[in-house]
Amino acid sequence: MPNEIIFLNDSVWYSPLNVISHFKRIEKGLSTSELASKKFRKAREAFEVAIMLVGMRSILRREFWLQLVGDEFESPDIRTGTFTSPTRTRADDFSIQDVEVVEYNDYSQETLIDFLKRTKLSNKKSYDSLTTILCYISRNMHLPPFRDLHDDLLKEGISCPIMVVGKTSPENETYKSAQINPRVDLMAEFDLIKELKDKKYKGVLSLVRGTAPKFDYRPDVKHFPFEKIGLI
Repeated sequence: MPNEIIFLNDSVWYSPLNVISHFKRIEKGLSTSELASKKFRKAREAFEVAIMLVGMRSILRREFWLQLVGDEFESPDIRTGTFTSPTRTRADDFSIQDVEVVEYNDYSQETLIDFLKRTKLSNKKSYDSLTTILCYISRNMHLPPFRDLHDDLLKEGISCPIMVVGKTSPENETYKSAQINPRVDLMAEFDLIKELKDKKYKGVLSLVRGTAPKFDYRPDVKHFPFEKIGLI
């Protein structure tokens, strides 16, 4: 029920391409202090989720959409959605998944699993199957086999979906992603630029229950993915 209420209040969803292109444009124009701001961190979370969705699309061959969630809500960080099947595109067939984002960077001293246990998987937090934990790996490291990560999580009795995404080259926009819980799945290695060039939807999706979805391709579209947090 909470998902449906928020769905009705915010009918605009953005394609990963839309989010990634706006983020890259905004990032170039910000000062050092602005890059450290809460607003930019929220925009970066959306960018990281967009990359995850590009990897999922390369495997599942279906379109995914996302929207930022306002800071007035404690959780989730980002909301994602997709139609339940490629042939069903009614607003009522839109399936929503919440995403909580955490970044494993050069300041993180623990192993990846210990880092997750201290942050999003701590005893102070509890997530169900409708919330995915995305661990975005921004540090330069050799990623352990996905099966080993899954086996370590299995010992902890953790049930919520967990995805990992990391860049595989410092020079190129190439990434690796996978689901490591509750099972190893959706493993992808992809060139972000190539995948985005193959992207069908570039604008926004407007959804109101009981009506047909509206895909907006206008180049002068008035909706921007970060306007909710004051970044345009």
